[in-house]
Amino acid sequence: MKVRIGTIVPLAALFTAIGLLFFSYHVLDDLARHATGTALARFIEEMTGAYTAAIILPIVIYTMRWVPFCRRTWPLALATQFGGLIVYTVAHTSLIAITRGVLFPLAGLGPYDYGIMRYRYPMEASQDAIVYAIVVGFVYVFTRLREAREAELRAAELQTRLARAQLENLKLQLHPHFLFNTLNAISSVMYEDVAKADAMMAQLSDFLRIVLESSGVHEVTLARELDVERMYVDIMKTRLDSRLNLKLDVDPALRDSAVPFMLLQPLLENSIKHGLSPEQGGLDIAISARRHGLATVIAVRDNGLGLVRNGTIERCGLTNVRSRLAHMYGDAAAFAIGPAHGGGTEAVLSIPFALLAAAPS
Repeated sequence: MKVRIGTIVPLAALFTAIGLLFFSYHVLDDLARHATGTALARFIEEMTGAYTAAIILPIVIYTMRWVPFCRRTWPLALATQFGGLIVYTVAHTSLIAITRGVLFPLAGLGPYDYGIMRYRYPMEASQDAIVYAIVVGFVYVFTRLREAREAELRAAELQTRLARAQLENLKLQLHPHFLFNTLNAISSVMYEDVAKADAMMAQLSDFLRIVLESSGVHEVTLARELDVERMYVDIMKTRLDSRLNLKLDVDPALRDSAVPFMLLQPLLENSIKHGLSPEQGGLDIAISARRHGLATVIAVRDNGLGLVRNGTIERCGLTNVRSRLAHMYGDAAAFAIGPAHGGGTEAVLSIPFALLAAAPS
């Protein structure tokens, strides 16, 4: 039977405290009766009583683990503990007689007289019952506290795994959504302009290679995220005959800040899909990033049709953005989309600022 070190240490301290308390009690009792010179004898008696009890402590722990206290088994547990008490007190009293018989002569106190053993066993049993009950209660409380802590750790680990699984699911939702939309864009020009479709396929291949290399990565540096999004815009620019312009206005100090991978892609896709009309000469999209206190604030703004005219509602892409931010940062993140000043649409997101030490290359 294995006994945890974390359980033995506090119990050893408990038995030491019990021995010292009984020692002080008997020494003070002797002094109150005008008996002096008994300190060494009392110390040996009480500490041997305490430490021999500690030596046979596994009996208590074994009986508690054999039939633990719970609502269903408490009668059997009480009976088992009573049997454990009998074994415990017989072993304890026998060890006391042996150790004191050895230590008293070594300490110069002469032979130790423990009295008639057939009376000593039941006498010690009355005191052992109290100590045994204290130890049982101590072990029970300590075990419950440890089990509760382990349960909390398991629950926290399960919650972490669940959150990671939900994040991975959101990424899996995002990638096919992006891929299908891009393939549809390529399909729309395939029979009209084969060269354009071929160029888009080559760009998409490079883009997907970057995405696959980042599989399992939830955060990248802002610089890498902007590089990936620039590749996406280049694909769309080929389709739209360069009617699409992307402008970046990013604080250099934020280049190594951590952002969710491909977080901006749905925002760019939303701008292109809903902001550009056939009559419009082109679409300008601007991405800006600034640090506001403890937050990294990123804005994606376009000069397109705007929310009022095109009646844009949040679908898979924007819903995915909100869900990922909520799972990764909770209330520390914010996301809003609305009309931009002077026309068009602006999406603004705020996440906790953090530097990413090791970013994928």
